Amino acid sequence: MSKTQPKKETGNTDLIKEVKNLAKSERNLETELAREIRLLSVEIKNIKSMEVIKVFRHPWKFLWFSFLKGIMVGFGSVLGATVFLSIFVYLLAQISLVPFVGDFVESVMNEIETGAPTKTQSDGPGGLFEQYQQAKNDLGNNS
Repeated sequence: MSKTQPKKETGNTDLIKEVKNLAKSERNLETELAREIRLLSVEIKNIKSMEVIKVFRHPWKFLWFSFLKGIMVGFGSVLGATVFLSIFVYLLAQISLVPFVGDFVESVMNEIETGAPTKTQSDGPGGLFEQYQQAKNDLGNNS
């Protein structure tokens, strides 16, 4: 029996060392968790003090900022659409192979530049509808 007892004592000391290591790692985890919780609470305090959060607490400020945001979005949309359409009309004006599109875009460009309407395309000979029919007939005869 004396031979087995030293083995139990070494087994017990190994077990005690393992328990101590586990306790130490658990304490390290707890201190790390406490540090993270402190950092999180500081960040939450910073967020609460932000102006954006304060605006949500006051309905009139919220309405005012929403109104300003709406104006800015509307202005940006109009400005973007203007730039896009001007580029689109310019590119259409460059198409000279298609008489229907080229003449229509040319009349629109003239109307924009002069500010006064030109001869309406539906009136008289050479109007928009007649040009379309002529182009359609020309394409049909060539096939």
